[in-house]
Amino acid sequence: MPWIDVAAATLILLSIVVATVTRRRSAVPVVIVGVAAISTLILGFVLEGARPVLLAMGCSALVGAAVVVWLRSGRLPRIAVATGVAVGLGCLGLAGGAWALPPVYVAAPTGVYDVGIDSEVWTDDSRDARGGDAAGETRSLPATIWYPAAGGGEPAPYLPERDRASELTEALAAQYGVPAVLFDSLVRARGNATWQGEPADGSFPVVIASPGLNSTRWFFTSWAEELASNGVVVIALDHPYDAPVAELADGTSAFSELTTTGDDARDQASADHWTSIRAADMRAVIDHLRSDQVPLPALKSADTTEIIAAGHSLGGAAALEAARLDDRIAGVVDIDGMPRSPDGAAPVRQPVLAVVAGDADPNPEYDAALDSLLANGTGAVLELDGVAHFAMVDVGLMIAPLPGITGTRGAHGPTAAAQATLRLIEAVTTGTALDADSLAELGGVSTSSDADSAG
Repeated sequence: MPWIDVAAATLILLSIVVATVTRRRSAVPVVIVGVAAISTLILGFVLEGARPVLLAMGCSALVGAAVVVWLRSGRLPRIAVATGVAVGLGCLGLAGGAWALPPVYVAAPTGVYDVGIDSEVWTDDSRDARGGDAAGETRSLPATIWYPAAGGGEPAPYLPERDRASELTEALAAQYGVPAVLFDSLVRARGNATWQGEPADGSFPVVIASPGLNSTRWFFTSWAEELASNGVVVIALDHPYDAPVAELADGTSAFSELTTTGDDARDQASADHWTSIRAADMRAVIDHLRSDQVPLPALKSADTTEIIAAGHSLGGAAALEAARLDDRIAGVVDIDGMPRSPDGAAPVRQPVLAVVAGDADPNPEYDAALDSLLANGTGAVLELDGVAHFAMVDVGLMIAPLPGITGTRGAHGPTAAAQATLRLIEAVTTGTALDADSLAELGGVSTSSDADSAG
């Protein structure tokens, strides 16, 4: 609720202004505004916790109160006014910061099921730690599972594994070159799922999801909770040495080793390589789903014959590549990811839904790649108006609705992407074509027939 933070900062500023204007008259107006400022600040602490921006506002309130007393004393009035102006400008800065980096709130899912959450680290003995073929190593596959639950309970923290939460926020901060405090809202946030809640009875399709490059599986939280509440088991992966930080099977952590060279050809080749590793990770998870004799409780109702591959950004490319190579995957949801299958490779045969950002610069190469996905006649492209690339996942909850960054409708991105995913799942599980009319309720739609007409 950034408006509470903004209101508190504005009221602190207003109290200084009122004190300046009324310093030789009744103190009632400044007392009223001051009480309103303090009350709003207290409400912010109750609802949001001790966020850094609120702590800074608390300090500003104390300094502002001292300035108000000083102004009314009549001593050194010019200096008092100058100090009040400085504090007021500081309040304006805090209000801007509170708006730009709001507290993270995960929308309540809309489905009929409660949601449970659990995590697991599988292994792939056929590959080394970095997804290659070096001897004597094992690839770790850290995953979080959201699933339909039989009942609700205490909502788990957004980052349920508290011992690793600070490690993740520090890794994200190092990746983007910003202070870790900017990711504080992730540590304080809560989702809607119950940690290790009792799974619901039934048989539910499975979605295996890969995050964006150098991103984390936790940014799928809103999307995954919406799917799970509608009767879907979601398995979101981190890819060791690609993710900012990922836990390994031996309990240690692996940090990102991804680098760019500035040479576009080399960097694109690297991205293709990372895509292939991610695709292999997704396929290795399917191996576990099909072969584990005693499945995790979270997976007891998973229908492993109905598997959808999904991903955001480079994860979307990995989902497409995994499906191209693996007939066990029944459909694909590519959330704003450039396809990266090798030149001359066989096309994806399964139904494909590409969910693309409506708030994005024109990209003819991307458009052509998406048109090729529709060539098999079973796909569709959905454009989400007002949603930018990063707002397809929970990054859009961490940053203000800014055009070109999150989009004017950024906070709605994960839920809209989840609703689109449900349309693809329905088509796959019922053996019917994607319902273009139903997709059109979410945004602009183009299908294979549209691509053929354009050609």
